[in-house]
Amino acid sequence: MLQAGFERVCITPSAGASLAGFAARKGVCSGVHDDLFVRALVLANDSSAVAIVSIDVLALPGEFVNRVRRAIAARVPIGASSLMVACTHTHAAPVTIRTFFNPDESVDPRYIERLAAAIENAVAGAWENRFDARVGHGSGRVAGIGVNRRNPAGGPVDEEVGIIRVADVSGKTRGVLVNYACHPTVLGPDNLLATGDFPNMAVARIEAALGPDSFAMYTNGAQGDISMGHSSELSAIGVIAPGRTFEHATELGHRLADAVLSVLPEVELRDSFELGALVLEVKLPLKRYPPAEETAKALAEAEEKVRSLESAGDASAEYRRARSELLYCSITDFYARETARYADGLLPIGLQGLRIHDALFVAVPGELFVEVALSAKQSARVPLFVVGLANGYVGYLPCREAYEGGGYEVVSAKCGPDFPERLLEAIQQLEQRLIP
Repeated sequence: MLQAGFERVCITPSAGASLAGFAARKGVCSGVHDDLFVRALVLANDSSAVAIVSIDVLALPGEFVNRVRRAIAARVPIGASSLMVACTHTHAAPVTIRTFFNPDESVDPRYIERLAAAIENAVAGAWENRFDARVGHGSGRVAGIGVNRRNPAGGPVDEEVGIIRVADVSGKTRGVLVNYACHPTVLGPDNLLATGDFPNMAVARIEAALGPDSFAMYTNGAQGDISMGHSSELSAIGVIAPGRTFEHATELGHRLADAVLSVLPEVELRDSFELGALVLEVKLPLKRYPPAEETAKALAEAEEKVRSLESAGDASAEYRRARSELLYCSITDFYARETARYADGLLPIGLQGLRIHDALFVAVPGELFVEVALSAKQSARVPLFVVGLANGYVGYLPCREAYEGGGYEVVSAKCGPDFPERLLEAIQQLEQRLIP
């Protein structure tokens, strides 16, 4: 017999907290639009148990995730390799990681400890709240949310919405997990209110439709090049496109929720099925960077150019280009120093797979481009869902073709263009070993 449990723990920050996600943001958290949460779903049968955790923050370091997973495994009978810890990637939550786009950001250790306790308590609560359940997975489709931001006119998107439906033994739906690939960046760098962006609006609508004591959670997918279509580079330097409002976030969240609710009754429920988990170490090839002295010099020159244009009151296109160049030099300098410790030029990551019946959920610790995920799905023998920004963060993971065009996401990737093949091979191994 299957059992399921879920729990949510509030992690809303206080006013005054530094918000992550935009290097161009000026000011700190001034209030709360919608509460932020850790949400946990536990699934168990007679021999195995897995947990999926969704956290309303930008990203988390791998070391932190590993520490929390060990603590949870010591508290409940779920192995560390069976715990998937994913971030929704909202750009309006407290700073939880030192990132390439704003290396001067500081992490509040008190909030980090609060977050660790919240994750542990959410999983422990979900375990304690287990009930006899019928569970199924399925998918729907949604259009009009995600846009390929590198090619808004026709670049690929993934319209599939992955669903896990959790019901009690009578068949009444009590919980839903949603997996969809899109940057939660309706709100831009001018927003100073804590918010989970459109995923939180989707979760709220699903829970309202299911009724009292219901539960919903959102996990992101391969969203590296998917947003509402606005330029990531312009966002990074503070240029605000029209439509970045809470009203628009609500509209998109409701569109996603309605797509889920429309197919939810069709998701077949089962009284029992297999659960499994596996973590493979994969070594991804890094880019080759100049010596840190060279990147530091280029950064200093870019800073001086921006200062010179600012002092002259220049607001021209040249000034905008100078700010973009400064951003790129900062990212390159950050990565040149960070990757210097990998003497073999390879970045080890833990690639996790969770088996839920005959479906495979793969946790990728970064911002994978949708083209790579679509290739993995097309090659899979089973339903496959990518959970991005899970179990750590290694930056952007572009498709091979993107490296030729450059741009913000490519500069923000520390892995080289040969990584997709290794990642896809590892996903196939997870499938073969978990669902033979």
